[in-house]
Amino acid sequence: MKVIAIIGSPRGMQGNTGLLVNPILRAAQDAGAETEIFSLADLTVFPCKGCQNICHVTGTCHQKDDFEKIKNAMLAADGIILASPNYTLNVTATMKALLDRCNLLLHCQQLRGKYSAVVVTSGGSDPEVVVNYLNTVLTMQGLWKLGSVSAVRAQLQDKDENAQLVQSAADIGKRMAMAVKNKETFPDQAEDRDQAFEIMKFMVLMLKDEWPFAWNYWNTHWDMTE
Repeated sequence: MKVIAIIGSPRGMQGNTGLLVNPILRAAQDAGAETEIFSLADLTVFPCKGCQNICHVTGTCHQKDDFEKIKNAMLAADGIILASPNYTLNVTATMKALLDRCNLLLHCQQLRGKYSAVVVTSGGSDPEVVVNYLNTVLTMQGLWKLGSVSAVRAQLQDKDENAQLVQSAADIGKRMAMAVKNKETFPDQAEDRDQAFEIMKFMVLMLKDEWPFAWNYWNTHWDMTE
């Protein structure tokens, strides 16, 4: 069982976002998971150039950076944690670049059935705006969502609230490990996930001549006759 965290903070694991990622990973480890952190501050992920005539034909992006390493880790993982501070009501630029580069994963639904959680921190503005955005991305990618933990700086600086947040984060890590072990599903999330699945299926079908890798992936992994 493998759980990975992808953190988009320019301060890496040393910032407020990292403070809430750590207890998730520790709890997942205590429950038997192998964990790994991908700090985008220490990696290079270029913005997507929109050249789907390459990645959707070959299955890989032509840009030479760390994206393929992260992508392969996501494909191998059972659980994925997306963590970012709130930067102008969205994720950081590095996290957005990564999410944009995952368009082939999206169109092929390659992460479908994995488990996920979200961590967002903010200086003072509402972190839930970013939580909602990331949860929408995860739904479109077909992952099961196990919850989120979010906070503003003042909460993290308050001793009692900090302790509660750390416990909430640890609960998510434990929950993720158990969900992976038990292969849990969540009926209340199924409709939105399945709708996203059908949208991507339609797109690939319509563009099958332009997207041979995506078309072959769907024919190999998913039922195109339904």
